[in-house]
Amino acid sequence: MMNQKSRPNFLVFIVDQMNSFSLGYHGNPDVRTPNIDKLCTEGASFNRAYCSNPVCSPSRATLHTGLTPRQHGLITNGCKLTDQITTLPQVLADNGFRTHCVGKIHLQPFSNSDFGEEGRPLSWESRDLWNEGVIKGLPLPYYGYQTVDYVGGHVNYVNGDYVNDVEAQSPGTRAKLSRAEAYHSVLKSQAWRMPIDPELHYNHWIVDRSMDFLDSVPEGDNFFLVTSFPDPHHPFAACRPYSEMYDPNEITLPETWNEDEDLCGYLKRDVNASHSSWNETALRESIAQTYGMITHIDDNVGRLLQHLDQTGHTDNTIVVFLSDHGEYLGSHHLLLKGKWPYEQVVRVPFIWKDPKASARGRSDQIASLLDFVPTVLDYVEIDQTPFKLRAEGKGITPTLPGKSLRSWIEGNTGSSSAALVEYDEDFYEGHVCRYRMLIESRFKVCLYGGTGQGVLLDLERDPCERHNRWADNSYTNIRNDMLAKLSDRLAWTDRFDTPRYCGA
Repeated sequence: MMNQKSRPNFLVFIVDQMNSFSLGYHGNPDVRTPNIDKLCTEGASFNRAYCSNPVCSPSRATLHTGLTPRQHGLITNGCKLTDQITTLPQVLADNGFRTHCVGKIHLQPFSNSDFGEEGRPLSWESRDLWNEGVIKGLPLPYYGYQTVDYVGGHVNYVNGDYVNDVEAQSPGTRAKLSRAEAYHSVLKSQAWRMPIDPELHYNHWIVDRSMDFLDSVPEGDNFFLVTSFPDPHHPFAACRPYSEMYDPNEITLPETWNEDEDLCGYLKRDVNASHSSWNETALRESIAQTYGMITHIDDNVGRLLQHLDQTGHTDNTIVVFLSDHGEYLGSHHLLLKGKWPYEQVVRVPFIWKDPKASARGRSDQIASLLDFVPTVLDYVEIDQTPFKLRAEGKGITPTLPGKSLRSWIEGNTGSSSAALVEYDEDFYEGHVCRYRMLIESRFKVCLYGGTGQGVLLDLERDPCERHNRWADNSYTNIRNDMLAKLSDRLAWTDRFDTPRYCGA
């Protein structure tokens, strides 16, 4: 392993529910993201990066473990990541890094207030327990983070250390995050404009606490800092001036915003405010507020990068920017996230700036959030042994399912591989909906479990994903080949020995 002085530090920005199409650098004609765009130009921006699961908790657990949801066991929201699984912050801490997380974590349920064995809460991230004062801080270390400044939930449901601090500083601030205090709102429960000052918003607080951490790192020590914003996850609610920054009437709508044909018979739409019952006015306002939230994040990214420079860490710090999953944001007449396998919900920003590597800019190489952990380990020259999977009674230790992107980032050529996406979301749906998806450079296959139905998309000929080629005789060989590859990946990554902890 390399010595401490030669190892890079890490500043990892995580945002919530933002697709790759919501960056100016990736071609969005409306949104303004100058600081994130600069990271893209100075580093490597994987335009075709995919999440491991289009739902928060499973994808975030992948970022912490390098494992697929099926492997680490946190397969949907409402579950708890077992502490028996090795995490990246834990391994880095064991190897001399100072590990700190500010903001959203979501490796445990938000909504569960039950108590587990010996009076311990099933979830340390429960809104109810924080709001009632039962929990006043996360137990440390928390999944390998030696210290944490915690923000749970989103917008009007936010909780954690931030709420305690901001209410002490300015009583009544939390109430101003709610729709009840909105000065303008459309799309009931999902889109409004909040009257909170930006300096009191959790985005600003998150960066302030991140700055405090950087100031506390002793000279010569390595750090792994995760700065995790709860936005731009719904509700679509920005504060001034960001709530007024984008005129809804001038927003460019997705090409498929008024198309709602299902890709196969199994995909029946829910007629509610989240998916089908909104109109163009509501969509424009939702997108305008989302873009305001993104620009608010971008400004705070710029604040923290400036502080990184002022503290003398820039030249030895790898900066990463990514999202846990995407957002339909009106494409195919959908909002939020869910069971439809479109690019907007599974394709995410994944930017890697290595200060010692030449800029690579935008890449259409296939990447996955499964690649994050292997790439970090590669840069610090720590092998994968702590992360390798158990094979009961066989003594077999397969490697992590992702791959290191370091060689490509540093200027070497590399071939695109395939991305695996899992979905087991029955928490919101009211019934079991499961799929397994494989994406290659041109084709995407998605198999819905227990239905005999699936989706095959030709992304080259049909970039808007309007035509399901599953039953097209001219694509039979391609479908069978993609299903065989999918089956092979699932056989390689499947795991049955992981405990699962599920709550409400």
